[in-house]
Amino acid sequence: MTEFFKSLQEKIIGAISLALSILCIGVIVQLLLGESLLGWDPVGNIQDAGSAFIGVIAIVALYLLFKKK
Repeated sequence: MTEFFKSLQEKIIGAISLALSILCIGVIVQLLLGESLLGWDPVGNIQDAGSAFIGVIAIVALYLLFKKK
């Protein structure tokens, strides 16, 4: 049973890492192009949620991801 949970944990961590990487790429591409990306506006979404708790979490997650790499 512990093998299952370890495997599940690794898959969840991998999925979160992939999602944060895609978010970072989206932010960088949007900053370079200056437009939303296929109807997706990651910079605008982070700015809109900036003062909310989820916005702070998003900014901290991006910072930690950049610091990790």
